[in-house]
Amino acid sequence: MFCRLAVLMAEKDPQLSQRQLARDTGLDVTTVNRLFTNNFSRVDVSTIETLCNYFQKNVGDLFELRLPENIPQRKTRKRVSDDSIQV
Repeated sequence: MFCRLAVLMAEKDPQLSQRQLARDTGLDVTTVNRLFTNNFSRVDVSTIETLCNYFQKNVGDLFELRLPENIPQRKTRKRVSDDSIQV
């Protein structure tokens, strides 16, 4: 599943930030970021409804079914575990 949130945001207003979208919709900024970066495993129906209403789009405009290999991967930061820290 691919979320087109970044595309919808750019179409609505190229200056629209994730933080502003979160403020406008009442969604948590973490939720917005996970959808924006396609780093999610599930989405609440209320979140989908909120975004569809905000952008005045249908669910199919927000989400697109893609094979995993066809979803662009964004670079993520590696977390340092406590085990790898040497004192």
